[in-house]
Amino acid sequence: MLPIQIADPLPVTVPRPMVLMRLGYRRPAQVPEKTGLLIDEIMEKGRALLRPRAIHGTFDASTPEPGMSVIGGVLRASSRSLHERLLGCRRAVLFAATIGPETDTWVHDLMDKGEMTRGLLADAFASSAAIALGLEVEKIAARVLAGEGLAPTRRYAPGYGDWPLSDQAPLFGLVAGGRIGITLTEAFLMIPAKSISGVIGGR
Repeated sequence: MLPIQIADPLPVTVPRPMVLMRLGYRRPAQVPEKTGLLIDEIMEKGRALLRPRAIHGTFDASTPEPGMSVIGGVLRASSRSLHERLLGCRRAVLFAATIGPETDTWVHDLMDKGEMTRGLLADAFASSAAIALGLEVEKIAARVLAGEGLAPTRRYAPGYGDWPLSDQAPLFGLVAGGRIGITLTEAFLMIPAKSISGVIGGR
C-alpha cells in the first residue's frame, strides 16, 4: 500500500437528526414547522456544496517513554493523553480531511447579508458534515489497519486533552494536507474551517 493515499471525493451522508442535534433538538417533534422547512432548505443547498475529501498515511508508531509518542519518526508528541491512546500500538493512521471551502463561503455570505438564522443553520449543517466526515475517515482507517491485522483505537487529534495544537505542523508534514487544499494558520488552525485531522492507532 502506498504510504499516502487520497480519497477524493469521499462520499459523506449528513443525516437530518445529526443537524437537529447540533441545533439542540433531541426529537423531530420539537422542531417548529416553519423552522423545519427552513432546515430542509438549508440541508438541500448544503449537500450541493459539499466537496469532502481526505488524505491519510500509515506510519510506524511507538511509545518509548511515559508521556512520549512517536509517529513516523517525525511527530514526537509530549502528551500523556495521546500516550495512553497509543500505548501498545505499533502502527498509526494519520489523516487530514475537509468538506471543502464552499460551505465556509456560503455561511460567511449569509452572515454578511444579515441572514443570521440561515447562517446559523448553515453552520450547523457544515459542522454536522464535518462530524460525518470524521466517521468516514474512521472507517477508512479501520480497513487499512485490518489489512495489517490490527484493531483501531479511537480517533484523537492535536488540541485534544494535553496534546499541543502545535503538533498539527509535523502531522501535516507527514500527510501533506495541502494536497487536498487544507492550510494551517500561524496558530495551527485549519483552513477551510470545517476540516479535521488526527491519528488512529493500530494494535
